Amino acid sequence: MHLIIIVIALFAERAFGQLKRWRETDGFARYVAFIERSRLGARWLSHASGVLVIVPPVLVVALAQWAVVEYLWLGFELVFGVLVLMLTFGPRDLWEDVYALAHARGEADHDQAEARAVALCRRTTGRAATDIEGHTIVGAVLIQGHERVLAVLLWFFLAGPAGAVFYRSVRELPALAARGTGSKSLRRAAEYVHGAAAWFPARLIVLVYAIVGDTRRALAAWPAARATTHLSAAASWRLLAVVGRGALALPRDTRSPRFERQLNDTLLEALGLISRALLVLLAGLALLIIFGVLR
Repeated sequence: MHLIIIVIALFAERAFGQLKRWRETDGFARYVAFIERSRLGARWLSHASGVLVIVPPVLVVALAQWAVVEYLWLGFELVFGVLVLMLTFGPRDLWEDVYALAHARGEADHDQAEARAVALCRRTTGRAATDIEGHTIVGAVLIQGHERVLAVLLWFFLAGPAGAVFYRSVRELPALAARGTGSKSLRRAAEYVHGAAAWFPARLIVLVYAIVGDTRRALAAWPAARATTHLSAAASWRLLAVVGRGALALPRDTRSPRFERQLNDTLLEALGLISRALLVLLAGLALLIIFGVLR
């Protein structure tokens, strides 16, 4: 059932653009802001234990998931899963963001291109990247392919709608902690939880990037990332960017004017790599179901 829900959600997400506004409402940020309004809530979020703020929404979705499966017919499970999965993608559509950046660059709209590039390269903590050069933007696209789509799908397949809500929440929490009333201990705890949740999906996606891209260059780039065992989101992001650029067979001199001129084509190639990785991931999950390893 999970694989069927994933396929329908991906199709619907592509076909019905107006639904994308739903997931841009940033309900998790509003939920955290609501807790911060009270003195007790603000005190809670000022400690490392504030990372448990992700538990209530995940628990609510998990209970709803159990109730739908146990007491309602199959169609309700399908609709519930598709709705939750679509709301946990994003929050913005990666393909639209990259196309908008490429269009702005093509039209020589430098201000708009810079704004789009800054948004793509924003770090997990919400801080702006130190640079928005071509190789950084390509790496950011490959990272966002994992963060916005692929990791959400893997967590959904593992734990259903509750898994998708869990990853969407832990991904957003570090940025919310950095700009809210959270202490350094909360920010560190949020980054640690995000890193733990992303560790296995990131390495699986990196392996898929290598399979569907230039395998030799991707595997050669893997040791350079120095992030094989590090349990942090930053290490996983670095691994996705470095190995992904290797899978795209990018030239060593990515700071050359020629590379910058061809950046639009490279960005579209990065989207193609993510799309191929998605297809391979779905095929792998289908095989696991066929052979009875997963349901």
